Amino acid sequence: MARLPHSSVHTLWREALRFVEDLRREWSRARVGGLSAEIAFFGLLGLFPAVLVFAAALGSLDVVIGAGAAADTEQWLLDRVVETFGSDNTLRATVKELFDRSNAGLITAGVVLTVYASSRGFTAVVGALDVTYGHEHRRNWVSTRIMGFVLTLFTVLVSALVAAMVVVGPLFGGGEEIADRLGAGSAFTTAWDWFRWPVVFVVVVCWAASLYHFAPRRRTPWRTDLPGAVVSTVWWLAVSLGFRIYLDAASSGVNAVFGLLGGALILLVWLYLLAMGLLVGAEINSVINDRRGLNEPTEAAG
Repeated sequence: MARLPHSSVHTLWREALRFVEDLRREWSRARVGGLSAEIAFFGLLGLFPAVLVFAAALGSLDVVIGAGAAADTEQWLLDRVVETFGSDNTLRATVKELFDRSNAGLITAGVVLTVYASSRGFTAVVGALDVTYGHEHRRNWVSTRIMGFVLTLFTVLVSALVAAMVVVGPLFGGGEEIADRLGAGSAFTTAWDWFRWPVVFVVVVCWAASLYHFAPRRRTPWRTDLPGAVVSTVWWLAVSLGFRIYLDAASSGVNAVFGLLGGALILLVWLYLLAMGLLVGAEINSVINDRRGLNEPTEAAG
């Protein structure tokens, strides 16, 4: 096996150190920690309105995936909430009320207003990404709120589709039906068990790249948004896995009060780390763009 020349290894190491130093400097300049806290705070405030919109989106999927599959998806999400906040009956009843069919239904004007109420978190994301990318001229207040609204609606709809796909399978259950007709039902189920999470990974990377592309006032080529999107997705998966391990270890012997308060605190810390991962990915893209001379991309409308 051929070895790299010593000079090449030294050059790669030096470039890596320079990249880390540039990233550290950008981290300090953009106040990533403070911006992450802002996003997490407003994200938490808008979480329950977002859940209402999410429930409405799932209700709208009944005609696509069937009422049974939508109910299975809602039960899966309810189980995740209970894992986080504990098995308090009042909380369980409250969450089930959010997913009540009579409240879900099709997306209406009232739900659109709820999207606006929950969009403050993404409005903070839009402003934070402008700071992270070093854009001096940012969107005005109206344009920023509109972009936050659009990104919130887009994210909720994508999340509902992905959650349904994870629970009921590709083509929203149609893939398994086709495989059964071809006599390959068991093989299909096994293959989907292996491939569902890589598919989710790709979807999340595409979502993050879309966020990096559309949220800032100045846009960069799609390909330059991918490195940070991949890093952010890996970061989010690692953070979520760590919190899942913690919740599994701490779930026994938790009373109702501590479950609610502790769950809220855990949720806030989780949102903070997710926001930090998003901004770290943006900083990585910014450093790479600076080195490629792409720090003056074509200006977007807004």
